[in-house]
Amino acid sequence: MSEPLRAYGYVRVSNDDEDGNNASIAAQIAAIKDRAKRDGVELVEIFQELNVSGRKLRRPQFDGMMAKATGPERPVDIIYVYALSRFARRLLTQVNSEHKLEQAGVRLISLTEEFGEDANGQLMRGLFGVFNEKHALDSSIFTRRDRRGNAQSGYFNGGPVPFGYQARTVVIEGRKERRKLFIVEEEAAVVRMIYDLARSGLHGTPMGTRAIAQHLNALGYRMRGREFFHSSVDGILTRQHYGGHYLDRTADSKGRKPSIEESIIVPCPEIVPPKIIAEVAARRARAAPKVTPPRVTNGPTLLTGILKCNAPGCGAGMTIRTGKSGQYIYYACNAKLTGGAGRCETRAIRQDKLDGIVLSVLADRILQRDRLLELLQAVLEKSDTADAQRHQDLERIRREKIEAEKRMRRLLEALEEGVMSAKDPLFAERLTQHRQNVAQLDASARSLTLQLERGPQRIGEETIAKFGKLISEQLRGGNPALRKAYVRLLIDNVRVDNQTIHIQGSKAALESAVVRDGDAAISMVPGFDRKWCRLQDSNL
Repeated sequence: MSEPLRAYGYVRVSNDDEDGNNASIAAQIAAIKDRAKRDGVELVEIFQELNVSGRKLRRPQFDGMMAKATGPERPVDIIYVYALSRFARRLLTQVNSEHKLEQAGVRLISLTEEFGEDANGQLMRGLFGVFNEKHALDSSIFTRRDRRGNAQSGYFNGGPVPFGYQARTVVIEGRKERRKLFIVEEEAAVVRMIYDLARSGLHGTPMGTRAIAQHLNALGYRMRGREFFHSSVDGILTRQHYGGHYLDRTADSKGRKPSIEESIIVPCPEIVPPKIIAEVAARRARAAPKVTPPRVTNGPTLLTGILKCNAPGCGAGMTIRTGKSGQYIYYACNAKLTGGAGRCETRAIRQDKLDGIVLSVLADRILQRDRLLELLQAVLEKSDTADAQRHQDLERIRREKIEAEKRMRRLLEALEEGVMSAKDPLFAERLTQHRQNVAQLDASARSLTLQLERGPQRIGEETIAKFGKLISEQLRGGNPALRKAYVRLLIDNVRVDNQTIHIQGSKAALESAVVRDGDAAISMVPGFDRKWCRLQDSNL
């Protein structure tokens, strides 16, 4: 007696329910088993492809089945499918696969379609393949339209749900469940903690993603059951959703992926204020290893990273070097150290001497009452004319911020589309500039908004005087990390040559520091400094 025929079964369902009346996996399996039993065929294995479109060129289960069926062992004689559309939705895939099976002596049998083995049967298979591909193309167009309409209506289109949120069904339309994102407060609290650590750290120095991940894991926090890694922390710090919206870039009906400007803005609950997100993004851009070496970001040296040589034709950064076996520490021009004495004429300057001069200028000149009142005259001005000017300035700054954000989005779009590489130094430099520009415009807008909201209770001369006194005391204090944080808040760069020291800072940053978050004298006190207490309170 001859051995019974052997067969594989192949079942598939698509994530877009592409044929509108898709047989479930269970129904396809039951039908294949029943047919094999009636034919007296031994069913060796059923390959199941879940949530995969038949138009994909690569399907793991399908590719594995074809490799086995056409292999040298010839393990089967038949492949059963519920319908030819389950086998493939692309004519090219269908024709090539059928040819391989024919060469291996394997028959392809569709349970719902009867095809002859003659030329007419082959023609009908080809026609069905064309119809199936056309049906899939139409379905994908309808699916993309539905997804874009879903996003325009403010619904969540699916995919990984960001940490801090959960997707809940809010509307059911026929067989469609429309979902939106809602905050999971336990996770959202961790997200806010991550942004606080990236912004201020534990002791005044912002923490990097690896340090944040280690800190969270040490405290027992988990990211949905798993430990935090620097990549997961980086994903949280770069995700759009936490600011109250995200961009949906579903392709249009022609399959064209829209640009960032053409993307659909989908609102979602805010977890982190946008101003904090912008501040953290700007800081991370400045601290990126391709822009600023880690020793500058994490090191204790006060002026590293903002200190530049001001000699004619130089402009190089100043770096630390030691003298007399480490007895003295100097700031020296990096170009002179690497290119020889003829490269730059700027002499090295003692670190303690230059640090002392910069701190003295800040504490004894910039932060003195009269100088602060002169610098912050715009904050003190209370006339109606000044308010009208503030409104005009606010509108102008908002327009400039929108344009700056567009430029940054275009740059990121160029990276996404492969026009630029993330390894390109020009990309890192331009991204840093754009982020710093956005952050500075945001600080100016926030300052003007708070001034307008205060009305008659705006910041007065006495408050500014207290602000200057408080920061001066902190600059003279003993916490190096805190002192460095304040220096970088108030100073953009320090340029040195053999005759002069130029200290430059942003008045917008100074205004923002004074007016943000209410009382200026309190707002600048870092929450991470637990030893500081302005007045006795109920926690004694």
